[in-house]
Amino acid sequence: MKQVLLTSGVWLNRRSIRFILMLAVLAVIFAKVDRSLLIAHLSRFDPAAGIAIVGIFLVSIAVFALRWWCISLALGVRAPFKDFVRVLWISQSVSECGPPLVVGELARFQLMRGSAEAWQLIISQVLDRFSGKIVLLLMVMGLVPVYLRLYREFPAFQIALFALILLSSASVAVLVFRRFWPMARLHTGVVLAACSPLRSPQHYALSLLIQVLLAANFALAAAGLGVSDDVLTVFALGPLLLLGVSSLPGLVSDWGKREATAVFLLAPAGLTSEQSLAVSLIFGALHLLTALPGALLLLLVRRRETVSVPSE
Repeated sequence: MKQVLLTSGVWLNRRSIRFILMLAVLAVIFAKVDRSLLIAHLSRFDPAAGIAIVGIFLVSIAVFALRWWCISLALGVRAPFKDFVRVLWISQSVSECGPPLVVGELARFQLMRGSAEAWQLIISQVLDRFSGKIVLLLMVMGLVPVYLRLYREFPAFQIALFALILLSSASVAVLVFRRFWPMARLHTGVVLAACSPLRSPQHYALSLLIQVLLAANFALAAAGLGVSDDVLTVFALGPLLLLGVSSLPGLVSDWGKREATAVFLLAPAGLTSEQSLAVSLIFGALHLLTALPGALLLLLVRRRETVSVPSE
């Protein structure tokens, strides 16, 4: 059994296999909707809304970097803010090629190795993830009454909501106690200070802003499609959608699982399946467009490293 699991893990770690599985998930979703109607919705998308979405994604990159910078400062890292922006942008671009939790975090660590000790980088990245996850979870818990009203005719969705909250709570606990605490306990004082909402409230406030910005982009995607009556509904469901996406294992970035989650959550709340899928596709495509310049930054970093290596 152990050998089977190891073999399966090796296969799933192959980029080509992940890409094929992602295409398979998307193919199943597309088979369940009216593709001509989906294309019609996408063709009517307002470019002005797309520009606004890209602008918000650019702002969110800066806010993501600022949150990580604040956490790193609390841990004693003194690298300039611009380095965090550059590395965060690169990590978002490479995350489009694989599971963000693996590819993006590894890129962040590798690109910042010369700026801090290993424990500082690892703990700052875990705390960065923890901050976003715990704030998102609290937002969803606070919006539970809204969600219960939206899904009052779908008892199964209400059960799924509480199951998702429990799953996310468990994943936060695993993140803290399995991956974080064994190293954090060696630097207890500084880590507890960075975690405390009273002593380090900045990164929690920034996490709240990030989630609001991302939820706003889902709402803008709906507005750009002309779904004006349900824009506020999509905005309110944004945190739940983000929590659902972050709780599912990824294949290639968030493609596939984001679309499945969007159809699952948005369609019962008033949108059609085609509108729900279109909202997710626009969100994902414009995020990809915003992340692409990070690949150019990575090429510049690699070129500088090549030039700095003395020739034999």
